[in-house]
Amino acid sequence: MSEQLCASIIIPAYNQADYLRRCLEAVAAQTINPASFEIIIVDNNSTDHTQTVGLEFGGMNPGLRFRYVQENQQGASHARNRGIQEASAEIICFLDQDSMPTSGWLNALLCAFDDPQVGCAGGPALPDFQQKQIPPWLQGDLQGMVSSYALPFTQPTQVTRWDQYTRTCSMAVRKKLFDELGTFRVDLDRVPGHLLAAGDTEMADRIHKAGWKVMYIPAASISHLVHADRLEKPYLYEIGRGLAETHIILTSDRHPLHILRWFASDSWYATRMFFRLVIAVLKRKSLWYDDYMRFWMVAIRIPLRVKALVR
Repeated sequence: MSEQLCASIIIPAYNQADYLRRCLEAVAAQTINPASFEIIIVDNNSTDHTQTVGLEFGGMNPGLRFRYVQENQQGASHARNRGIQEASAEIICFLDQDSMPTSGWLNALLCAFDDPQVGCAGGPALPDFQQKQIPPWLQGDLQGMVSSYALPFTQPTQVTRWDQYTRTCSMAVRKKLFDELGTFRVDLDRVPGHLLAAGDTEMADRIHKAGWKVMYIPAASISHLVHADRLEKPYLYEIGRGLAETHIILTSDRHPLHILRWFASDSWYATRMFFRLVIAVLKRKSLWYDDYMRFWMVAIRIPLRVKALVR
């Protein structure tokens, strides 16, 4: 393999072996020269047949640069950070094991880095419900809580807002930026039973604040498989609580003025969301549950912030 190595594709794996197999098949089908990228699976304590799937894939694809490593510290950020340590290429790309990239995904991401000012790039994640019936209450904005991410741009576009930043289900970063700015924060890690978020968007925000461009690349799209349990309301409450807890972590500051500011902010937004909910119910909006979840996710920050302060 004399071709220059351009990209390291890191895939954290945890107990979704069948999804991992489909993800690897999609990566192997990339239109770019296979000698120009490597695949690194980071097994994060899987107890199913993940290892068998990974090693079989490597054996059946001798033309691909492929490595399978173990990371015993539980959590997606720990797994991604281990992958960063193992990576050899200048551009590091991230996929989730339930992400199915289109055939031009990698080429589209790498083209973004032709601009030397680009530090991070990512593309849309389109939910694949796998022929499952979508509940009526999940027809609106709440799909963003079940692995959906897309922006209204048809051309590569620089993004600068937290809510626009790419997700690690389809994300690429210059490797040197992890050396300069640090790796993914493990205090924002997502582990089974504790669904924190924003490790990826916080990383993208750090890159933006350091003066680098963060790009949205519409052509770098993936299909994100939606598990059956994500179509249930208990899962949304887990995600919603995780988002609220993440907000508390990101705004933690024991300076009295800052504490008052965030309590005032939470109370103000919760009040606004409550009145939006009331109006939605009175108007019998079909998607009133969207407004309820917005209210609940803001309101729950108040007791969570009190709990954080008394620890």
